[in-house]
Amino acid sequence: MRKFISVLCILVVMFFVGCSTDKPESTVSAFVEAGKEFDLVKMAETVNPSKTSTKEKIENLTQEGDDLASYFSKYFLDYFKANAQKITYTVEKSVIKGKKANVTVNFKYVDGGTLLGLSIGEVFITAMLMTFSGEEMNDEETEQTLVSAMETQQQDIDEIFVEKEIDIKLVKVDKKWYIDELSDELLDVFMSNYISVGNELNEIMDPSNDNSEEDLTFMEQVKKDNMTIIPKTKGDEIILTTLKFKINRVEEKQIITSKYGTSPTIAQDDEKFVVVNVDITNIIDLPVIIGSDDLFIVDTQERQFKAVDAGLILDDYLSFGRIAPGIKETGSFLYELPQDATGYSLVVSESGSKELYMIELK
Repeated sequence: MRKFISVLCILVVMFFVGCSTDKPESTVSAFVEAGKEFDLVKMAETVNPSKTSTKEKIENLTQEGDDLASYFSKYFLDYFKANAQKITYTVEKSVIKGKKANVTVNFKYVDGGTLLGLSIGEVFITAMLMTFSGEEMNDEETEQTLVSAMETQQQDIDEIFVEKEIDIKLVKVDKKWYIDELSDELLDVFMSNYISVGNELNEIMDPSNDNSEEDLTFMEQVKKDNMTIIPKTKGDEIILTTLKFKINRVEEKQIITSKYGTSPTIAQDDEKFVVVNVDITNIIDLPVIIGSDDLFIVDTQERQFKAVDAGLILDDYLSFGRIAPGIKETGSFLYELPQDATGYSLVVSESGSKELYMIELK
């Protein structure tokens, strides 16, 4: 898996070096048109010439070989190239201030985040099954399994497009305009949101590698990640790429009695239990993995709460994990909230998506 992250990192740095045209919007158009053809050299020619050259890395990246790593890299390059040709865009406005400019572009492009997320889930399932049988998946097997899963998923999942408005910063050098900053969200357009997914994977694999200078509130993080919040209420049916989801009821309790528990479970004095009963249906032909990070509660003070393990507390406890194709699961999740959480919502997200569903619970 780390080799996959390395491939993405190489792809990210492939764009630097420069040469350009005499209008900022013309430079942006040249960059995008080159990107649609995945012409890495022409894309690099529109970037500020003071940036570090990566011409050799570009040439090495596009060389084909017979080893599995080359096949692995080539698969993703072919995938990105095919998706890049489907990009459409509109230059909304261009603002020039001296030798700097900002061009706002509205993009519509393929979002491959869900495809990758589901495929990685398949890899994890395969790896776990091998572990149970006393085997361990090596790097080559991981890469081969991931590519195979993606090829299968592509046949079963409808292509997803997203729209995003992006500000592109430019600078004028020797009477020519160059793109001065290549943000991750701009690179995501040409790499089907895999930059964002790669960053998420890095955080999951190495959570200690956190470069944030401050703790962000929930809404600050939403804004930073350029997420869109879609408000919902109890009883609304939410249809994701892989799942249907609906909240049936919500209860606050101080004491929970279980048939299988030896004694009632009592909340601490300054806390309360929130029991959320849901229907979750797998709507695709492959298994889906649900994690606690995909369903969390946020209150009006922007505090976040994950579901707790309640296998011995709730009779209808719904555990996180694998849902088989076409199966509907009905059960409850348990959350522990402070007594002063007077208003709160359940947040439903999907890997690779820029949308968050906020279901008001109270």
